[in-house]
Amino acid sequence: MVLLFLLAVLIDSTIYHGKIHGGITLSGIEVGGMTPDEAKEALDLRVESAADAKVVMISGDKTWTVSPEDVEATIDTAASVGAAFDASRNGNFIVKRFRGFALYFRDKNVPLVGSLDDKKLTAAVEDVAHSLDLPPINAGLVFDGDKIKIVKGQKGRVVDQKTLSDQLETALLAMRSAEIQVPMTVEEPTVIAENFDQALQQAVVMTGSDIVLKNGNDSWTLDKEEIVAYMDFKAESKDGTSILVPYLSAEKMAPFLDNVSAKVKSDPVDATFKGDGTKAWVVAGIPGKSLDAEKTVEALNAAALSSKDRSVKVALVLKDPKLTTAEAQAMGIQDVLGSYQTEWVGTPDRQTNVEITTEYINNALLAPGEEFNFDKVVGPRTVARGYKLAPGIVSPGQLEDVLGGGICQVATTLFNAAFEAGLKITERKNHSIYITHYPKGRDATVSADGPNLRFVNDTDHYILVRGASDGITTKFVIYGTDDGRTVESETGEFYDIVEHTVESTTNKSLGESTTSIIDKGQDGRKIKVTRIVKSKDGKVIHKDVFTSVWPMLPEEIEVGTAKSTTTTIEPPTTTTEKPTTTTEPDTTTTSGG
Repeated sequence: MVLLFLLAVLIDSTIYHGKIHGGITLSGIEVGGMTPDEAKEALDLRVESAADAKVVMISGDKTWTVSPEDVEATIDTAASVGAAFDASRNGNFIVKRFRGFALYFRDKNVPLVGSLDDKKLTAAVEDVAHSLDLPPINAGLVFDGDKIKIVKGQKGRVVDQKTLSDQLETALLAMRSAEIQVPMTVEEPTVIAENFDQALQQAVVMTGSDIVLKNGNDSWTLDKEEIVAYMDFKAESKDGTSILVPYLSAEKMAPFLDNVSAKVKSDPVDATFKGDGTKAWVVAGIPGKSLDAEKTVEALNAAALSSKDRSVKVALVLKDPKLTTAEAQAMGIQDVLGSYQTEWVGTPDRQTNVEITTEYINNALLAPGEEFNFDKVVGPRTVARGYKLAPGIVSPGQLEDVLGGGICQVATTLFNAAFEAGLKITERKNHSIYITHYPKGRDATVSADGPNLRFVNDTDHYILVRGASDGITTKFVIYGTDDGRTVESETGEFYDIVEHTVESTTNKSLGESTTSIIDKGQDGRKIKVTRIVKSKDGKVIHKDVFTSVWPMLPEEIEVGTAKSTTTTIEPPTTTTEKPTTTTEPDTTTTSGG
């Protein structure tokens, strides 16, 4: 028997080596014994002729016809033939042999591999459902003028769209004509009631008079027609009997509720701070408001069932602002910790830069231990953010028009306010050019991805940085809770002074011995400012030494080398010589910061 089995296996394998096993069909096409190429050729012919294939859906005397072309059906003939070839070859040795032998007794049809447009298939099914569906009818009431009629629930009979869709897809991808009986299913109503007496009484009360919804000075009136339009029904069980219950439906009232919501909605307003330079106080925040639709509908239903009180208030949901009044008051922002003011008249564009930079910093809040980072708070200096071209120091002794030129006045003013407040300074650098209108050793320069100004709120409470500027006068006040700290400072004398040198170049366009100053240069020097911050009990909180270094910058001049020219006039008896004159041009150096 073993030998006979092995012999049968050998014969089967030999017969169908490289071929599709006998008994296999592809959508009705007998491909058993064919090579894959032969089967693909046969299938290609079927697909080409499928243009005339029609699938007819039938229900009684009604029919609907769909073709593969209608749903953009396409067949992957290579994949389909591959599936037929593998039909007897998948699985282990025993399974494959069993499948092979079974095909001698019963054919196996392999469906075609393909795709179609799901949206068009769904549309075809929905078209059938639209014609045949008889939806269930829920129990309820119908208003006919002053009369109210009872509607008892009825079962519906609708198309089983999922089953029909699956059957239609299979038939269309078979690429041959077919007929399908439309599958139908019974659909139960969602509301079934036995007793309508209570519903009739309640409906009379609900439509008896107008219902008024109020919110402050605003009001909305629901008249009888609207109440009927918004009415829906449900069933409740009482003593084993299903009782119909009328109610105002939130779903049906959605457009009305949207209108009310838009009218009552308000965004929350954060608590803020104001200050007068001597103290600060909290400006109370305002909660936001929005419609609580669920509770408003509940109130309307209660009013609808009342014959007397037919007026209700809109139910609201309050939303706290990000910073509430209580939270702001708990920050302890009340005392002036330090302030400073500077003045400098520059170009109108420089004034714009100073003004908007101050505004970007204004109202900055720092939690205890939080660091203020000038570059991050101010952000990029771009045209889109309002910045203008104005003189700025781009390298030692070098001034150029840059976006944001002049904002070092803001940094210097803020540094000195933090200095006077006794806060911990973590980064500060002086300008490379000595600027006389700032206090010695207490200027601060900033630039994107370069020198920065940073300080830390090392108090136990929040601090608020308030700034104001008109582009000329700039002032910062730092508010918080006065912890009694004191600030002592001392400015030293200049040291390591290096007198500037003079570098000259010739200029053939200038007259001989005439000089023109290109850059006045500056003496190199250093200075130290010492600050001691003490607590109210006299202990040193921190001692800082701020060292400013200004490099020596040579004075640059041009020396003229052009020879004086002489014009000779020869009258009959005299000769007069008049030399030309050379005037030294005015030179101006504009300082940034």
